[in-house]
Amino acid sequence: MNNLSVIMCSLFISYFCRMNGIKFNSLFAFVFFGFTLLHSCRPKAPEVSHINPNVSIGHFDHAFFTMDSTDFEKELEQLRLDFPDFFNSSQDNEVLKDRYFDPQIRELYASVDSIFSDLDSLDVELLKSFQYLYHYFPDLEKVKVYTWVSNFESLDPVLVSGQTLLISLDLYLGPEASFYKTAPDYIKQGFDKRYLLSDLYFAFFSTLIPLPEDNSLLAYMIHYGKIHYLTSLMLPSASEAEVMKYSETKMDWCTSNEAEVWAYFIDRKLLFSSHQEGKRRFIEDAPFSKFNTSFDRATPGRIGQWMGWNIITSYMDSHPQISLSELINEQSSQKILRESRYKPKP
Repeated sequence: MNNLSVIMCSLFISYFCRMNGIKFNSLFAFVFFGFTLLHSCRPKAPEVSHINPNVSIGHFDHAFFTMDSTDFEKELEQLRLDFPDFFNSSQDNEVLKDRYFDPQIRELYASVDSIFSDLDSLDVELLKSFQYLYHYFPDLEKVKVYTWVSNFESLDPVLVSGQTLLISLDLYLGPEASFYKTAPDYIKQGFDKRYLLSDLYFAFFSTLIPLPEDNSLLAYMIHYGKIHYLTSLMLPSASEAEVMKYSETKMDWCTSNEAEVWAYFIDRKLLFSSHQEGKRRFIEDAPFSKFNTSFDRATPGRIGQWMGWNIITSYMDSHPQISLSELINEQSSQKILRESRYKPKP
């Protein structure tokens, strides 16, 4: 929600209470204000219940590890038929059998199975989000989604190949899971299943949105801003913190210091700089953004991405006639900034 929306909500509450002679204590005010912000001033999500998304969901991890070990060869051949995308002609049955019986991988799967014990609920969440995807992109070809246990072969939680999305459920066991004990805190805090859908759409839209034609900090802010903006449309019930994979504390810091961060970028002429240092400090994943000040550790990493999301939101609010496809294909970051009229209030 932008600052103007917050102000309008506050004015509405004040007017409502004055007109009705209401005097309420601070607790009631807090509850009423919070309810109004969340429900009255938040843009309404489109109605998508009628949409039947062209998507298939398969749980390879569950199918693989629940095979009957006494008839492994036959079960494996059926698995090849059910999940052809997971197999190629060079894969040896013995290699797959070793993976099936590997005690460490089976322990990992057991943890996955305990966290994702209700696959039906996961499927419902996925399908609901895909209703929004096909609402906004009705001509999209069929999307195939698979879950599996990667055994940490990749630290990317979602891999995308064309219209196929592969979700590594072993990267969503919770930040306190023993499997992640050697990972840095800022990395493992994202290994939480509440971020699964935002990861999925971040990965998906990352493959659809062209990389910037220039290396300026602004261009990368706009690039990632588009991804987060589109992700938020697919997940209208998700909080801003969930979309960004920020803690609430880090998210609060961003919203409280948005104007100061923007002034920092402007004053130091960072926006149009093509030095890689800017990307490392404000775009790439890190425990915190590097302003080289005493408050650095209070900041989240990737704050430039979040600022880019705000710019894109302002741009689309100012140009409701622009389609999402046009947004994706617009390569001029300076045009987007100029026409966004973005200016955070101090």
